[in-house]
Amino acid sequence: MIAPSVAPRYDRIVSLVFVVLIGLAVILLIDGNPNTLRIVLGGDLPTISISWLLIASLMIITSAGADVLIRSHPQMQHRALPVANLGIARVEIAPAFWMLPSFSVIGSFAFFRLFGQAWQGLAFALALVVAGGLLLAVLIAQHYALDRDPAISRRAQTVLQVIGYFLAFGCFSAIYYTRYRTLYSATLTGATATLLSYGLLAFTPAANRLLLSAVVGLMLAEALWALNYWATSFLIAGAVLLVIFYVAVSLLQHLGAGQVQRRLLVEYGLIGAGLFTVIIYVALR
Repeated sequence: MIAPSVAPRYDRIVSLVFVVLIGLAVILLIDGNPNTLRIVLGGDLPTISISWLLIASLMIITSAGADVLIRSHPQMQHRALPVANLGIARVEIAPAFWMLPSFSVIGSFAFFRLFGQAWQGLAFALALVVAGGLLLAVLIAQHYALDRDPAISRRAQTVLQVIGYFLAFGCFSAIYYTRYRTLYSATLTGATATLLSYGLLAFTPAANRLLLSAVVGLMLAEALWALNYWATSFLIAGAVLLVIFYVAVSLLQHLGAGQVQRRLLVEYGLIGAGLFTVIIYVALR
């Protein structure tokens, strides 16, 4: 008999989402000011807006909140977690569960700020609504993904997969939009793909998830290097990178579950080829 599901702590989840949205609203107001402080590193290095430093601080808050929430789940007591040595204490942490909550914030900020000049207040509102909705959905889905009922767990993991791919598209599109030198844009793309795939592989029974995620990151960095020679829109480039990311992560999930077969490789090969064909057709019209 399967034990009844443990309900999420909605009071804590809503409180965290509320705090994050207040912080994001302040950052968006600061970012919309043309006189916002910008750090010029010199040479051909990208200019860093103070908004990005504030977003990094907000990501730390989001990650800490997500960590506390997920470690309070009874099923986490049976998982071997990394240990952070703080000198005076050793604390277990769950970094795989930080990624999707954090990227719910940074992905929404990075993507919708691209439309700030054209959409103005609408872009501001959409960034808040999407960030809040995705963060709420991720925190709840991560809780139910650990449920002992396989049906509930599978549905929750599917929700996390969909959100993860949505966030990947937003981040990849935003990085390509900057048109940074390949050294910088490929590094950002590789790091983003590594962290997102690490979060998506959190429920995959593989001992080397971080290494597998790094392989995905390297693959996406190389793909961006090739895309920089193709004069296309940032949305098309984001879609191309998303297809590569989707196929790579899906195959790794099946590999971790021991379900990789020739039929599956052919299936994903056809899916990837079909999506590429559609994207190129749209781009060339």
